[in-house]
Amino acid sequence: MIKGRRGDLLIDTGMPQVWRGLKQWLQKYDVRYVLLTHAHADHDWNAAKLQKEGKKILLNERDKTLRQNYLSQRVKPTMPKYRFRNYTQWVNGFLFNSLHYDADIYLGSKERGLLRDLGIDADIIPLPGHTYGSVGVMCSDVLYCGDAFTALWKRPDITPHVVSPKLMRRSLERIIRHSPEWLACGHGLPLRFEKALPVINDYLLYF
Repeated sequence: MIKGRRGDLLIDTGMPQVWRGLKQWLQKYDVRYVLLTHAHADHDWNAAKLQKEGKKILLNERDKTLRQNYLSQRVKPTMPKYRFRNYTQWVNGFLFNSLHYDADIYLGSKERGLLRDLGIDADIIPLPGHTYGSVGVMCSDVLYCGDAFTALWKRPDITPHVVSPKLMRRSLERIIRHSPEWLACGHGLPLRFEKALPVINDYLLYF
């Protein structure tokens, strides 16, 4: 959650099993906007419910066709150890689709400052690779990076699957250039960037 001058911003919405807890937690805030880092079901499942309550949904235009259609952007494993996991992603993506929604605002490549126009002191950072439209949000010393980087299994790690390894490597390089103090990942607890940096550098050097 990022507090704003004219309403607060929620980043991603989680799966259906978090809905009850999420709705209760949101009562503490004045949420006007929901930014989706990308259109995978584990991030946008509850977007439709929040939209019905009057929240405005923001999504990168390059993920417009990905909504409820996971296989429109076929993923590849980032490392050999994730090949089997990649196959399970195809199966899960075929079986599980989020509730239908259409974003209120589709973000283009030149709208990095849109959040400031909405009264939120943060910037949209393009982080394609995991999906073509993946984005992050930079607020103060925290980068909310979606699945551009993860903390799966309680440790910093490269995201297991991407639509474009080339784009993902560029996004990892972009994260290094921004050098936030904290990374708030789509999976796992927030971690200090200094702990993520060696993992990112090793991956970039190896591949």
